[in-house]
Amino acid sequence: MKNIFLFLIFLLFASCANKEKQLVGHWHEYQIGNPDFVCCHNITDSTYTITMNVFDFITDSILKRGIDIPKNEVFTPQKKGAFGYDINDFFTSDFSVKENKVFIEDSIYWVKQKEDNATFISHFSMGLLINIHPFETNETKFDYNLNKISNLTFIHIGKLKNTPLSLTKKYNPKNYYLQLNDKISSISDIREFVLSESEETNASSQILLLINADKNVSKEFLLKLENEILNSGYAKNQIYYLTVNPEKRVYGYNHVINFIPK
Repeated sequence: MKNIFLFLIFLLFASCANKEKQLVGHWHEYQIGNPDFVCCHNITDSTYTITMNVFDFITDSILKRGIDIPKNEVFTPQKKGAFGYDINDFFTSDFSVKENKVFIEDSIYWVKQKEDNATFISHFSMGLLINIHPFETNETKFDYNLNKISNLTFIHIGKLKNTPLSLTKKYNPKNYYLQLNDKISSISDIREFVLSESEETNASSQILLLINADKNVSKEFLLKLENEILNSGYAKNQIYYLTVNPEKRVYGYNHVINFIPK
């Protein structure tokens, strides 16, 4: 009987260890019924990186496995009963791993991703209503990097994702749209938007406008957008475009003058 008991304990520990190792990889988190992933998990034996869109800002939170977070736990922003007061409320050990998927509770699942350019590019549309494939470059140095502290305002331009398209027939899936905060807007809304941003800081000259635009957006669209911004009291040197190097998988922001498509 004692041997059977010890054998069962061994199987339990072996199962837990195997479960921990199965988590290693790059994952996108979904909710059943929503085709768009809400966050990214990049897990190694020693680190756990959570990538999320927080107020239009793509942020990485890097945790040490076994120190900051137990190796048998995962993080999910969609965890039932978690209200944001304590990050520990979003950790759970109640999950299962089957092939290339992780299942959490009843409605949350992860899908394992390939470490390729498509996965890298997909992160720039995370948490948005639109899809964006940014301008590309072979360079690895940029005019502005997000590790510099500044007052930032984000403007997004891309094609609508399937979810917002399914809610109304007034949008064309072939057109490019402007997203300001969490709403689809028009260029005529830009002036009010950027002026409200400057009111919060008491000076428009202190704000950098970071435009996350799809590389196929027309030059005409971008010039109209630029003119609205300039007519609202901003200068050209405050305008930057998201630019990526897919080969090196690095990104930053470059001044609009170099990256308006021809």
